[in-house]
Amino acid sequence: MLNNTTFRHSYQSSDWYRSNLKVLVACSGGIDSTVLLHLLTEIQDLEISIVHFDHQLRGTESDADREFIEHAGADRGYPVHVITEDIEAYAKLNGMSLEEAGSIRRRSAFMGLKDQLGYDYVATGQHLDDQFETILMNIYQGSGIQGLSGISEWNGSFIRPLLSYTREEINIYSKNHQLEYRTDQSNADISFLRNNIRANVIPALSGDIDHRLRTSLEGILREGQAINRLIETSIEDVDIKGFRSDYASKIALGLGELPDYFSPIQKAIFDRAFQIISLMPQGISSNHFNALKSLYGDDAIGKEIQLPTSVTACRDRRGITLFKKSDYQWSNTPLSINSENKFPFFHFEFITSLLEDHIQDPAYLWYEHKPESYSTRVAAPGDKMVVDATGRSISAFKILQSSRVAPHLKEYYPIVERDGELIWIPGIRTAHSALISAEVIKENRSKHCIKFQFQKGTFE
Repeated sequence: MLNNTTFRHSYQSSDWYRSNLKVLVACSGGIDSTVLLHLLTEIQDLEISIVHFDHQLRGTESDADREFIEHAGADRGYPVHVITEDIEAYAKLNGMSLEEAGSIRRRSAFMGLKDQLGYDYVATGQHLDDQFETILMNIYQGSGIQGLSGISEWNGSFIRPLLSYTREEINIYSKNHQLEYRTDQSNADISFLRNNIRANVIPALSGDIDHRLRTSLEGILREGQAINRLIETSIEDVDIKGFRSDYASKIALGLGELPDYFSPIQKAIFDRAFQIISLMPQGISSNHFNALKSLYGDDAIGKEIQLPTSVTACRDRRGITLFKKSDYQWSNTPLSINSENKFPFFHFEFITSLLEDHIQDPAYLWYEHKPESYSTRVAAPGDKMVVDATGRSISAFKILQSSRVAPHLKEYYPIVERDGELIWIPGIRTAHSALISAEVIKENRSKHCIKFQFQKGTFE
């Protein structure tokens, strides 16, 4: 039974619990998040802020939901942060369903706000019935082993303190405490898969077999979570050394022993990589999994496969990389000693260094002019660099190719120019006109330079 005492005990016995947590509570205005907020207010050593995501999908109803949350926060004395986004436009732009687009943008926005505020977790109101619906959805969509683990009570930045309680228990708690909440009419729209399962599939399986159904799903959940923990500890961390997220927009999945594992294990590994990149809770479809397996052979080097949510899988010489091209977009940018020069997978730094330490290092440019006279951009067709005193030039793309820049990064790789001349391909080569002269080397022990740093995985 859900009450303040049982909830407090469950909360404080969770693996993620520690005293004096700062939690951002995601509130839609519906019964689940309203009950969660009410329960959390009874936890004494907890700092709370509320976040509400307005999808701009239901006109005046969305406005009323937002106002309800703002009033609820004011009544309780909690800060309320409202995030508004046109989810329908985002879904059309990225070729997604409204469910996919909403899930991605909510999760991304919540994580960003959590980090901005310096909070520990985002708390959401999923419960046990949501868990069963998720497992049935995953089975229906063919998500494999990864999907059998369902929703995690604790997954990095997110906690779900109501996950062990049923919808009925939440309804009873709400009635007992006379809580006011909003009803989302779109929850009755069975064109959404989850709503269809909730409205039609589960009731059809209920009745006399309800207990057996729940027992069976609970068993699937336990076994799925155990298998996925084993995959994570025994395979990702030990055998597949390349499975690492060096930064949010890219995962390099080294092949390692991957082709030797049996198919469900392979799919679970791809699912985890896809989830991290896409911010979607589900894994990939069987069709996309088979397409990814076609990248195993060396004859697939350079081949790309498009996955849902604008994720691209690219086969390079070392393995398979999953990334989002939209995360790498950047434009022509003047460099400045007074501003932060950070880009998607690299950054510039203006420093003073000893010449003899880095005189031959192409990651350093010993500049002779004002820093603001240099600008960086991506290479374009026709770009050439003059490499010697005779005026001989080489194509920028040929230089990138010979330097084994990762295929998926070539079109985003930075070059530096001054007065329209390509003078530096950072980390690779400096134009003849920008090389430091012997006279300067003799006269100077230290000199101003631009230092360039890549994120790991830029080169193969």
